[in-house]
Amino acid sequence: MDSALASLPMAALFVFDEHPIDQPAETIRRALSRALVPYYPIAGRLNDGAHHGLRIACTGDGVAFVAASASCTLHDAGLSDPRPAISISVEDLTITYAGQRNKDSPLLLMQVTEFSCGGFAVGVTWDHVVTDGAGMAQFMQAVGEFARGFTSPSVEPVRVECTLPELPPPIITMTSSLVSSKHNDFPSSYITVPMSFINRIKDEFHRCGQGDQKAAPASCTAFDVFTAAIWKCRARATIDSAANQDAPTALAFTVNVRKQAGAKDGYYGNVFAFGLAVATLGEVAKGNILELVRLIKDAKARVPYTFTDGAAYIGNEMSGRLEGLNRYDTLYVTSWWNLGLDDVDFGSGGPACVMGNMERKVVPACILCGRKDRADGVAAMAICVKQEHAEAFHAELRRLG
Repeated sequence: MDSALASLPMAALFVFDEHPIDQPAETIRRALSRALVPYYPIAGRLNDGAHHGLRIACTGDGVAFVAASASCTLHDAGLSDPRPAISISVEDLTITYAGQRNKDSPLLLMQVTEFSCGGFAVGVTWDHVVTDGAGMAQFMQAVGEFARGFTSPSVEPVRVECTLPELPPPIITMTSSLVSSKHNDFPSSYITVPMSFINRIKDEFHRCGQGDQKAAPASCTAFDVFTAAIWKCRARATIDSAANQDAPTALAFTVNVRKQAGAKDGYYGNVFAFGLAVATLGEVAKGNILELVRLIKDAKARVPYTFTDGAAYIGNEMSGRLEGLNRYDTLYVTSWWNLGLDDVDFGSGGPACVMGNMERKVVPACILCGRKDRADGVAAMAICVKQEHAEAFHAELRRLG
């Protein structure tokens, strides 16, 4: 399934502030080296096949690793709180491709930064052609296991999975479109939608679904409410006149479809689909948030049909509704909850927080990250508005509280 996906760098930052391990950079470097033995394709390079798109050549050329130190504490850097007020950028703690991604570049870049307080941060940048978020979580857990003295990973990695269906054309088209798009300098910020708001909307949604006593109880998730809220706040912040209220706006989000695709346990390639909801800017900005939640739930309900004949019909229907769409009016949301990133442990327990970043900011995006088990709200790295709309967007977020 990897060959159809284009190259797109992603980054994750893991912050560890409790019970620090001895010599974290050297410990993790050795563990990474050992993990690359069973996960040897990650140490390879991309090969652009003439008829099959991007392929991974298992060259054994290795990955990039940097050991760094910071003279400040995690608290000084604003990284010690589960909802950090970041004073140091994620880019400072991760290696980037700096726009120079080519077939000779490593498929994974890692930086371990040791802070004066004893805590440390692990920044990982990877090429999406190698794996998705679930696959990267599996790999990083293996690195953590080797750091803790394991002789082999607890999950045996599977790379070749001939029984998997091909990625449907809508996924290939959307991913290729993202990669070929122009980079934008959207400012990033760590945001939180309060749990009090999330729970209130979930309760209202449940009550509104009780009209038909024969129907199953209506329910929605924290993801549904968070995504609807961000979509609405962003639309209200960016809508500028009556002239563009009828313009289309799209919400795209990724869904892990390992179960639907029948992937084997341990497979760490890309196995995801896109959910897609479409409305007008005016409908999103001024409409009831419960209606937006329903749109998102409907989009999620279509995902199981991704690998069936119905995918073509859904794709054609959505293409018509997307006609005239401005790329800035697209919001992309991906959730890193429940992927296993919170379970990465190098010997000091799980991370205090996990943050995500997209190196190429080609569409407005939000990455749900942070630790779900410590949350008093749904946290995300927001890279979703131009600087001119940032103040209005954050003002709309504050109104949710």
